[in-house]
Amino acid sequence: MAMVPAAALAAEADSCSCAEACCAPSPQCRGPVDTSAFAGTAAAAAECPKLLLWQPELQFPLRVGAGPRLGTSLEAHAPTGLGRRRRLGRCHPAGVIAVGVFAALVGAVVVTGYRAGVRPSRVPAIALTVHPVRRVAIVGATHGNELTGAWVVRRILHAPDLVQRPSFEAWEAMLGNPRAYQETRRFVDEDLNRQFLSEALSNLALPGYEAQRAKALAAQFGPKAKGDCKDTAACDFLVDLHTTTTAMGITLIAEPWSPVGVAAACWCQQRLRPRTEAGDLPEVRVMLESLDKQSSPHLISVAREGLMIEIGPVPQGVLKADACRWMEITTSAVMDFLHSLNTGTDLDLPPKAHVFRDIGIKIPAPLSEDGKPAAMFHEAFEGKDFQPLRKGEPMFLGVDGKIICYDGSYGDVIWPCFVNEAAYYLPQSGLGFGVTLHEEIEVPAVTTS
Repeated sequence: MAMVPAAALAAEADSCSCAEACCAPSPQCRGPVDTSAFAGTAAAAAECPKLLLWQPELQFPLRVGAGPRLGTSLEAHAPTGLGRRRRLGRCHPAGVIAVGVFAALVGAVVVTGYRAGVRPSRVPAIALTVHPVRRVAIVGATHGNELTGAWVVRRILHAPDLVQRPSFEAWEAMLGNPRAYQETRRFVDEDLNRQFLSEALSNLALPGYEAQRAKALAAQFGPKAKGDCKDTAACDFLVDLHTTTTAMGITLIAEPWSPVGVAAACWCQQRLRPRTEAGDLPEVRVMLESLDKQSSPHLISVAREGLMIEIGPVPQGVLKADACRWMEITTSAVMDFLHSLNTGTDLDLPPKAHVFRDIGIKIPAPLSEDGKPAAMFHEAFEGKDFQPLRKGEPMFLGVDGKIICYDGSYGDVIWPCFVNEAAYYLPQSGLGFGVTLHEEIEVPAVTTS
């Protein structure tokens, strides 16, 4: 079967009419994708229909945007300059060193907090010089039954000013998992937001729709960087839109390898606080994951920088007007931050921020022999996301009527998240509620070169 140059696919993708939702513009499937244009990404070797960048039967584009398509061959858009430089893999030396130091400091704090079971120390502030954010992606429906993100993608199609900013050269808004979205399922075979480990992306033999979809997304927005050099990714900043069935309000989830993501989350928390105090928005929180870039299985890790927006409570497969509005406002605030970072105007980063640091632990309810829960969340614990859970307080109520209390394994006080999340009844997504520690950090002082 003939190979299709990746650049050709990207340049013409908007005219795709393949009944199998192929990424190629031809009415017929044009075969596997030639990934040589992606400069080192072992991606998208699966058959073209499995990439699903377009679903005509859904009656709206899964990708909308302005300027050159993210992930296309650089030579096709050489006048912009940025793409050519990034594809050559040139890194800002100060940025590489600073990002490495920042991630190392964050990692050290996480290990200390986890092992000692105590509140972590503060993360020291560090000045970081980064490249401007010129190419931005907004992805909804990475989980197909989380309809709010897909709604925001459609809103962007009708109102591009939600994300377009003068300092951006290109942006895209698209569905992450269109097949699962069409079926209103979290995933088809496996959780897509667990498929972006480097080893998984390089393993072309992995079966399943999501394993192949992840490779297509990594080819489009990446490649996922190895080592300290992150400047090879086609996408400068990726925002992944999610909802939860739990009472997490508006939660901006950042990872320590992305100092711009951490700064964006803290800036948005500060910027949106007056609307929370006025009762227009729920509480805005920042959650900091404990993952380095190579250990992150999440979609955002294929881009140079990124963060996730989590809105809740929202039932699966349901659109709620308030949640859609909250997500739209938060997404637009992230775009405002990126534009301020690019231009150096109205940046006003807070010097410190209160965050909830995920220590990488989940506490599941006991299971019966059939794999189903042998206990449910205790009513005193329901809805207590980001509220202190102290040693000896109830977590679960067993079928035998016994109360299971927190035993202090991760410190005398923890701050749970995703408390009774419906998706976490699925082993593929990870059972149980998350454990965070509440701390104050110094916000990374990012500026552009």
